[in-house]
Amino acid sequence: MRFEPAEIARLYGRSRVGVVVHKDLEAVYVNDAYAKMMGHRNIEDFMGTPDLRQYIPPSFHHEAEKLSRKFQEGSGFHGWKKVYNIQANGSPVWMEISDETVEWQDGNAVLTTAQMIDNGTTAMQVDHMLGRSFIGVMVHRNMTALYVNESFACLMGAANASAFMENPDILRFIPEERRPRAIKHVAAILSGERGGDRHRVRDVLDDGSVVWRDLTDERILWHDGKPAIMTTAHDVREEVEMHQQLVRAKAGLEQAVTEVIRMVPSAVAMLDRKLDVIHFNREFSRLFGDEKSPETDPKFDISSLHDCCADMKRSGHDHAILDEMQTPSGRLADIRMNRMKDGGVMVSATDITDHKRKEQILDTLASTDPLTRALNRRGFESAVSRLQEIRHLKNKSWLFGLVVLDLDHFKTVNDSYGHDVGDRVLEKVADTLRQALRDDDLVVRLGGEEFAVLLPSATAAVTRRIGERLSNLIRDIKIPVNKVGTEYLHVTASLGATVGGEGRQNITDLAEAMRIADEAMYEAKESGRDQLIFRFPGQEADS
Repeated sequence: MRFEPAEIARLYGRSRVGVVVHKDLEAVYVNDAYAKMMGHRNIEDFMGTPDLRQYIPPSFHHEAEKLSRKFQEGSGFHGWKKVYNIQANGSPVWMEISDETVEWQDGNAVLTTAQMIDNGTTAMQVDHMLGRSFIGVMVHRNMTALYVNESFACLMGAANASAFMENPDILRFIPEERRPRAIKHVAAILSGERGGDRHRVRDVLDDGSVVWRDLTDERILWHDGKPAIMTTAHDVREEVEMHQQLVRAKAGLEQAVTEVIRMVPSAVAMLDRKLDVIHFNREFSRLFGDEKSPETDPKFDISSLHDCCADMKRSGHDHAILDEMQTPSGRLADIRMNRMKDGGVMVSATDITDHKRKEQILDTLASTDPLTRALNRRGFESAVSRLQEIRHLKNKSWLFGLVVLDLDHFKTVNDSYGHDVGDRVLEKVADTLRQALRDDDLVVRLGGEEFAVLLPSATAAVTRRIGERLSNLIRDIKIPVNKVGTEYLHVTASLGATVGGEGRQNITDLAEAMRIADEAMYEAKESGRDQLIFRFPGQEADS
């Protein structure tokens, strides 16, 4: 049957029978009679909060949602039934309702008609609704049962409801230490001081066995005109037992995890939701532990890990990587962090300090000349590139001075005195260059007896002056050539110099500057050796 809103309003708008049309327990139409049955002033007041769940006792929400879906997906008339609802002001109301599936706009809905039957709740009415329910139901007052259904009676160890009611005292099921609190709780609900809530209790049956129940208490008006409490009860013994087994299993698992963590060679730790260390191994303690704290109660400095966890949470990621982090111990470590489902964090750290030192040694060997300890060409180009990047990061232009030098008549030194003396000459020249220059100046052995010096940020005048000074220092070198130290070898060098970098009018890169300085150095050799020739980029003759 299909209804339009206007048609429903025409048929039921002024009816004394309450009518509500709803989808998924959300009212889409209600007449004035139904709105007032539920304690509202009018339709507009009712439709301000159209969710029908607010009028259904919480213990019946699940069943009501299931029936609503069934009726909405079904068809036809679904019969009459008596229901217990709660008005907007919290007062109980009993109604006789019918449900029917109707077509409504773009799909099915449920049309419910309702009539109030009386102001009190009788055991017959409760039993009519809940007598065969699998949920245990009891109505009680002052710790005495007024009604129980079969499910509640069986849950409490009785053969049936009649057998249970032979001794309606329910206080006997409550352990003595809990009785004062239970009596106070029930009195507060009966007086209206507090609403009913869902809670879990452990009761002891007449045969001494234990039963765990989830209870929901609701204040109702009984047929004698006095308030009573309707309690619904779910048997949760299996759930409690499973939880206890899980707790035991978790304890065993935590012990196993602790043992595994202890045996892992890398640093491993587990942090709880508050980011406190709850499990760790000796390696983690070595990297992050406070040396002054006792082994029985270690303290950790993991502030950097806390910062990483905060970043991880803000970004919505469940993992993070921190490479080459300096730990409180001063050691370098690669950190891996993973957030677990319970909010805790698993941390692993690999100490890379020794590895980095080996890398540095290998890098030094790969970038330096083993005889003179000056940079080789590879190390020189890499160092220049780093210096250029640093200048650019500071928003400054990259400028440099360059001096290339070649020792004069070095082949004669090797031929006359041997390669051992020749090696000592090369070592002494490299040491002299290093000692005469600043820390950020670079000394490179280009090959054989040829060296170069790069002077960051040096002007032409400074480059020329330093070149002349280096020439004089090399000229002063004395290498003993006999065992008694009475005979010395003197050396000289031919030097070519230039400047390069990002000038105002042009750019001279390192390769071009090397070519210019090299040509100037050969010009110095051809002009008689033991001298410096400076040449600007683009200049053909000595300045």
